[in-house]
Order: sequence, then C-alpha cells, then structure tokens
Amino acid sequence: MAEAIIDRDVEEAIAAALKPKPAPAGFAAIGRERTTPINMPPRFLDRCRQAYLAVPFGEQGGRQSRVLGITSAVHGEGKTSIATGIAVAMAADTGEPTLLVEGDLASNVGFDEVFGLNRGPGLCAWLEGSNRLRLVQAAPLENAFVLPAGDPGPDPTRLIYRLTNSDLIDKFKSSFPNIVIDLPPMLNIAYSSLASRLAERILVIARYGHTLTDDLEKVMFLLGRERVAGVVLNGYEPKTPSWLRRIL
Repeated sequence: MAEAIIDRDVEEAIAAALKPKPAPAGFAAIGRERTTPINMPPRFLDRCRQAYLAVPFGEQGGRQSRVLGITSAVHGEGKTSIATGIAVAMAADTGEPTLLVEGDLASNVGFDEVFGLNRGPGLCAWLEGSNRLRLVQAAPLENAFVLPAGDPGPDPTRLIYRLTNSDLIDKFKSSFPNIVIDLPPMLNIAYSSLASRLAERILVIARYGHTLTDDLEKVMFLLGRERVAGVVLNGYEPKTPSWLRRIL
C-alpha cells in the first residue's frame, strides 16, 4: 500500500471507532462492530490493575503514554486473559481510549474466538494490503477497542516484520493513550523476539506450578532484563488470609 493510502486508512479506522458518524435523518444508525460483553471477576481485574500500575511509563506530549506488551514462555500460561484484563482495567480506570492488539499470530485460540467475533479480516489482511483496518469495540466499555489479527497465512514472520517496520503503533499512540499488545510466547516461536519490539515495556506471565524456572531464565535472556517491567504469577492462591497479608 502507498504511504498516503496507509495513513488515510489508519485515520479513517480510528475515526470510525472513536467518532462514529451519526446516521442521516430517516436512516437507521449502523452500529459499530462489538465484541461479546467482557465480564471478568472483580478480584481478577484488581490483580490486573495492580500489575499495570506497577509498570513505570514515560510521558508523550505532556501526557502519559503506555504501550505494554504481555508475553510468556509458552502458550497456555494465561497471557491473553491477563492482557485483556489489563486493557479493561486501564480503560475503566483512566476513561481514555484503550486498544488491545492481537500480536500472537500462532495462537490456537485467536481474538475472534476469545471475543465472540465473526471471523473476518484483521491486522494480517491489512498488512497484506487486501483489507481495511478493523477496530472492534470491546463491549460493554465505550472506550476500549480490540484489533484482531485474522488469518496470518503460511508466513506470519513476514507479517510481523512488516508490522515492526511500520509506524502503525506510533500512529495509534496519538489517539490511544493506552495500548496493550498480546505478544507471542517467547520460546519456540520464530518471530517472538521481533514482535517484542512493538512494546515499550513488557510483563512476563508465568503460571504457578506450570512455568519452569529455566524457561523464565531463557525469556529474560531473550528480552533483556532491562526491558522486562515485571513477572506476573498467574494461578497462585496464597493460603495466608488477605487481612494478615496486609499487615505482614
């Protein structure tokens, strides 16, 4: 796609999501595409909130800008659920436009299935130049949006390379102060290190009783410890009562 067409397409997709045009008089309004309502337990959302609030972010243009990547060692450690929880918490807490990007093109369970969307073109088709950019409202929140990946085809590495060499995330930052990227797991995925460049700060998800210490060490080596903002332990239920943990 020519650069001018790319810029216009991104601007139109953002405008359609954030500022939908009212229907002309006498015509029914065409609703924005929405996910199925996202309902998460308050306790889980609170943990996601604690995770993102612990991450130091810089400021851009006098306001705080967050581009947070969520990764893990392997699939099945809960990173997509936590990425979704963090995006929902950010949107609810700040009231600012928040975008959740599907950057894990190798997942067996894509955003279309997770969010109850009709299978259709997504980020991958846009990178191929075959479809418009597709932003979906994350119901019931009015200020949260999802960018599904769609079908990556036989060569997802090539698409990730195109994405990392584009300025798409930078273009999003001017309209979405909060961007959460569901990155691929770092081990056994060829393009994981390349995809991790999309995020400014990264949280690593480890599942209690499942993630191996050696695998975590490998993830830290691949990312570089200075880029990792923290490790989130998923599935851990402390036996100490909450009232006692607060005073210990």
